[in-house]
Amino acid sequence: MRNISVFKGKKGSNKALKPLAVMLFFLISASFLAPDVVQIWASTQKNDWRRDLAQEWSEPVGDLSRKTKISEIREISERIIENSKTEETIKPLLMPTKSTVRVNDPFETETSEQKTTNPVTTNMSTAPTYSETTVVGTTVLESSDSMVLPVGTSTIPLTTTTVVLIEDYTKPVREGTSGEPIKILAVGDSLMLDFQYGLERVLEPRIDVELEGRGALGFGFTVPHWDWEDDVIPDYNLMVGEVRPDVVVVMIGANEFQGYAIEGEDLDPGSARWREVLTERAHDAISHWLADGAYLYWWSTPKMSDPSFLVDDLNSVWEEVVSEWKSKAEMVDSMKVLGDEEGEFKWNMEMLDGSIIPLRKEHGVHFFEVGADALSRDFEQLLIKDGWLKNLSSVS
Repeated sequence: MRNISVFKGKKGSNKALKPLAVMLFFLISASFLAPDVVQIWASTQKNDWRRDLAQEWSEPVGDLSRKTKISEIREISERIIENSKTEETIKPLLMPTKSTVRVNDPFETETSEQKTTNPVTTNMSTAPTYSETTVVGTTVLESSDSMVLPVGTSTIPLTTTTVVLIEDYTKPVREGTSGEPIKILAVGDSLMLDFQYGLERVLEPRIDVELEGRGALGFGFTVPHWDWEDDVIPDYNLMVGEVRPDVVVVMIGANEFQGYAIEGEDLDPGSARWREVLTERAHDAISHWLADGAYLYWWSTPKMSDPSFLVDDLNSVWEEVVSEWKSKAEMVDSMKVLGDEEGEFKWNMEMLDGSIIPLRKEHGVHFFEVGADALSRDFEQLLIKDGWLKNLSSVS
């Protein structure tokens, strides 16, 4: 009897060792086949013993892989696969800019001596005049200020003309039809996954809409598991070339508060560097999302039950970025749907019949179907108001 129990014990330990051996095999194989990826992974670990241990593993294995030329074989294979792709890529947009030009300054041709012999006093009157000229697609505002010195001194006209280029606020609207439906591309993280399922339920029954949902579980602008330049941006470029959207809808933010490290640099949520990286990447993403002429609706990140999630800080970044694309994008407040009367976090939603049902999931981040459907109905009404869709309820 004792021998049988020993045999069973050995059999149980073998079962436990088998998955461990498989994991080690794949770890070693990945380290040899993609040493650069493993080193990047090592640099993203927390800045303590974990990062030191990961680097102790990745560096020697990476050196050995390069000496055996495994990475060169992999790179040649990748080039062959890349050259075989036929997807259309579209050049990203340049960020809209405003320019201010100062002209007709009489002091520019004077020497320093002339400036000292003809000082401009601070006791002066100013009479600004404005004129407006409209050019195709652009409004040019000109302001001309003449400064006059007090009586008894010579008058020196100081004229400054400021030209500010402002793009007209026009949405590239076209009304969807059954023959040419509006194409909507939904992008973001797991919040968008919740949202896009509601969009599918609410919008896909319409014959004037085509919806493509591309929300990604665990994604984030500061999540290091995706390489921004090599993975994220090319993926955005390809999906826009494939979908050719009229409208892009975005919701993102669930994973921006984790304090990840990108290439060894710790990004503390709320810090200036965190904001800088988010701002850069938001602009970069928009330039690709809108490369084919789409219009962007960026939904604010919903407030969460845990106050350590700096949602207000994050939304201030989104709002600042989107405001710079104002002729092509706008923010939409998610908490008008998911929040209470003051726009604050709430756990439950009251239905039309007076019943109370759960709105947010137990961790206080994601929302249930009732929230996704409410957001989607609100978005449908926004698309109707803006002229993308017909109001089917008014059609007899």
